[in-house]
Amino acid sequence: MSRSKEDLLRKGGLFIPLIFSFGAACEDIPLDVFLDDPTKISNSIRTINNFFQADGIVCCGNEDMLSEVFRCAASMSEGALCDPGDKEFAALMETEINELAGKGRPAVTLEAARRLRVLMPDSVLLAVIAGPVRIAGRLTGKRPVETLDHPDFLGLTTKAVLTFMRSMGEAGADIFLVREDFSEPMGPKYSAVLNRCYSPLWNTAKFYGMHALLMPERCPPENVPLFKKIVDKIVFPPGSARESVGMFKKPSFSIPWSLLEKTPGEIEASLSEGFIMETVHSRKAFLITTDQEVPESVDKERMIEGIKTIKDLFEVGA
Repeated sequence: MSRSKEDLLRKGGLFIPLIFSFGAACEDIPLDVFLDDPTKISNSIRTINNFFQADGIVCCGNEDMLSEVFRCAASMSEGALCDPGDKEFAALMETEINELAGKGRPAVTLEAARRLRVLMPDSVLLAVIAGPVRIAGRLTGKRPVETLDHPDFLGLTTKAVLTFMRSMGEAGADIFLVREDFSEPMGPKYSAVLNRCYSPLWNTAKFYGMHALLMPERCPPENVPLFKKIVDKIVFPPGSARESVGMFKKPSFSIPWSLLEKTPGEIEASLSEGFIMETVHSRKAFLITTDQEVPESVDKERMIEGIKTIKDLFEVGA
């Protein structure tokens, strides 16, 4: 790792919006073609970096890629769901996990990350993928608290994320976001199940020198003490309580992607209201990203100005 990248990660306060599939628009090609071509991915990400000048780049942004792998392998039609107790489907998942890094879009994504590490050695590489609970929910249609009642199935989805995380660590990723859907209070009875999901992921990230962050789409305050016992970094969604954020020494935040299109005044008001700017200026924040991937329909010129405004606001008083 280069010295400049080490300094960026140590200092924190990084602003890296989730801009990835937007690269298909830059290349003027269909998204399916883009996601299957490591050359087009790496070339477009370099263009995006030059265009928007964020503090890092997204080397893996197809967050539902792993659930798509299992759906494709089982020839599941769109909208079809599996039974978490289906042994045949579990055996199929095991086979796909063992081959995960060597074929299909995971292999394409890993190759693109390896190229970007060489082409852009000083850039922070961020990968985002659905977490074990989210993958289980995508495949079964069950709510998060319902998936936690199927620890064997969660063991398989955890193994899938773990396998991909190891390969991404070897490819050179610096930050790994684990996306989850926690909209309901989890309760302490799920502590052991969640610990079995996340402990191996966070331990693997440390082994490869990556920063792993849990990124819940929603995060009721009741869940934060539970997560605090298991993970050391969370990306807090918009509207999170100050008391929840204060439980972590180096909190991270997501902002609505649409904020990038707002006026400078609206952006400043939003960041101040959510005490994000305060946390950045006190040198406590690690990462600020967007709550969703930035769509290709975004107004490009306004987004350029929005990103510049946010970076300027973060620098003032820092």
